[in-house]
Amino acid sequence: MPVLLVLAGHDVNVDTADIEATCRRLLPEPALRVAHYPDAPHGLVKHDVENSSLRLTLTALRAPGALSADGFLEDQGQFLASVGAQGARR
Repeated sequence: MPVLLVLAGHDVNVDTADIEATCRRLLPEPALRVAHYPDAPHGLVKHDVENSSLRLTLTALRAPGALSADGFLEDQGQFLASVGAQGARR
C-alpha cells in the first residue's frame, strides 16, 4: 500500500529526520513517497499565517485554501490520483 509521508520543516512536535529515516528503513521505495514542506509547522498551515491569530482567522474565512503550506494540497491530490490509478490497473 502506498504511503505519503508528510514532513514539516518547522515541526516542534516531531523529529522529522528520525521519522523519515525510520520510514525509509521500514517501507520499500516504491511504496513510500516523502513530501517536505520546509516553511510549514506541525499543522501544515503556512508558518507566517499560523503566527498571527488575526491573519489565521481572516485567511480561514476568506481563502481557506490558502491556509495550507505551499504545494501541500496539490501533492495530496497527485498522490491520491496515483493511488487511484494504481488501484484501477489491478
